[in-house]
Amino acid sequence: MRYALVTGMFILTTALTALAQRSYFYFAWDVNQPLSNTNWIDDTSTRGARVGFRKFIGDQRRISVGLDVNWNYFETYKPTETFYTENGAVTTDYFNDIGQVAAALSGQYYFPIGDKQVFYPYVGLGLGANRNRYTVSYNIYQDQESAYGFLARPEAGIMVRVGERRRFGLTAALHYDFSTNSSENYGYNNFMAAGFNIGIVALQW
Repeated sequence: MRYALVTGMFILTTALTALAQRSYFYFAWDVNQPLSNTNWIDDTSTRGARVGFRKFIGDQRRISVGLDVNWNYFETYKPTETFYTENGAVTTDYFNDIGQVAAALSGQYYFPIGDKQVFYPYVGLGLGANRNRYTVSYNIYQDQESAYGFLARPEAGIMVRVGERRRFGLTAALHYDFSTNSSENYGYNNFMAAGFNIGIVALQW
């Protein structure tokens, strides 16, 4: 029994080590500008983050696959307005906001510059799903609705290794997000945004 346990742990450790080779993890600050239904929200969001993992395929480090997870928060202030209901009218200022969480499987193709293994420009595509939580906040009250949808995210960026042999780097990218999150109550047939992210990279080679 003990022999089987040790053997299993050895195999698992070996597999995880092999997976980590020729790979990197990253953490990035994510800034986004909404492009759809800008009458409801139009302010640029600086409250966002993305984390991800990339695994290179082959020794040339031209192709990678991985997983991205991101969080973003959009908010727009609206001045005082009167809302009419069956029971009367309410006059107040309010906030529209969207809380977004997404996950996507991604693939990248790199165009290494030079032979120093330092600069890695790339283009990529992520496909996954996200959730948008649409909220109107006025006074002490809130109206809220959640919507789930398919996500497509083309992007172009660069990963820079800080030194030829160091396991630390930087990353920056531009991206366009299209998701099928719809909300009849808040006027969304889909959700689109363009943005950029910049972050740090932990290299495993």
